[in-house]
Amino acid sequence: MKKMIVLAAVFMLLLATACENDPPSSKDSDNTDDLSQQLSKQDHVTGALNPFKLIENPFFAPVNEINYLDDDDMVFLTRASGDVLIFPHRNMGVEVVNVDANGVLMAITYCPITKSGNIWNRVMGRDTLLLTASGYLYKDNMMPLDLNSGNIWSQMLLRRFQGNAREGEIFAFRELSTFPILETTWLTVKTQFPDADVYTTDNSMKSSPADRLDQQLGLIGKDAVELFSLEMFPGEISLHSTTVNPGGMVVVAGSSEYHYMLAFRTTYSMEPVQGKFPVIMMDETGTMWNIFGEGMMGLHDGETLESPLYYTASDWAWRDLFDNVTTYQP
Repeated sequence: MKKMIVLAAVFMLLLATACENDPPSSKDSDNTDDLSQQLSKQDHVTGALNPFKLIENPFFAPVNEINYLDDDDMVFLTRASGDVLIFPHRNMGVEVVNVDANGVLMAITYCPITKSGNIWNRVMGRDTLLLTASGYLYKDNMMPLDLNSGNIWSQMLLRRFQGNAREGEIFAFRELSTFPILETTWLTVKTQFPDADVYTTDNSMKSSPADRLDQQLGLIGKDAVELFSLEMFPGEISLHSTTVNPGGMVVVAGSSEYHYMLAFRTTYSMEPVQGKFPVIMMDETGTMWNIFGEGMMGLHDGETLESPLYYTASDWAWRDLFDNVTTYQP
C-alpha cells in the first residue's frame, strides 16, 4: 500500500509540471524516493523534489524573427548536431531543454544562480536520459533529474548522486560526456550566424549581461580545474596554451570583442588569425581553424579538433563546487 502511495505521488508531481509533451513517469520511482530521503540529509543540499516542467522537442525560430533580445544578452551556441542552435539565457528559466536534432540527443542545461551552462550527451551507454531540473540545489547549483531512471545529478560536477555508497563521497564517478558549448552575446550571433535557429519560449525571463570578471571558463581535468577569464583574451582573438590531465596539450581561444572562450585538444602550433571570424587560428602548416575546431585550406583540411571538458560558470561557483581550482598564469 505504501509503495502504491509513493508511485501515485511521483506520478501526480510529474504530471503537474508537464508542458509541451507529457513526461513519462520514472521507471524507478522507488529509487527517486530513496535518493530524495538521502538528499534531504546532506549538508550542502537545499530544496525538495519538485521537478520543473519538461521541455522536449522545443520550438526554434530563425534569427531574423527574434526581436526581443538585446545586443548584450547572453546566449549559448552549439553545432553538435551539424546545425547552429542558439539558446538565450533569458529563455532558459526551465534550466533544462532536451533536444533531438539530426539524431543527436542532447540536453542544454543552465543554472541561473551559478551561471553555469553545459550541454549533456543524453546517450549514456545503453541508456537515454530525459532530463529536467529536480528542484534540488547542491551548493546552490541545480541538480537535474533523469525521468527515465529516477537518478539525480550535479549539473556542474556532471556526476550522479549515489547517496552514502562510500563514506565521504556522495557522487559517483563521472559517467557523462558533453558537447562543446560557446557562450557569447546576441550581437555576435545575429551578425556572424544569421542562419542559426533560436530556441524560443513564451516564458522568457530578463537576462542580465554577464560580469566579464566573474564569468570563468573552467578546463576540467581528473583532479583539478583551471580557470580562464575573458580579460585574458583582449581584442578580436587571443590564444593561450596549457595542458590537462588526462588529455595533454590544449589551446584556449577567446575574444573580449566577440565575448567568447573555448578550448581544443591539439599538438599543433597555433597562432591567432585576425579579421576572418569565425576562423580564429592557423597552425604551422597554414591550415586555418574556425571556432568549431574545423580545419580548412591547408594540410589538415577536413580535420576536426576534439574539445576537452570545459564550460563557463561564475568564479565563486567553480571554487565552491571543486576542490582543486587554479587560475591560469601565462
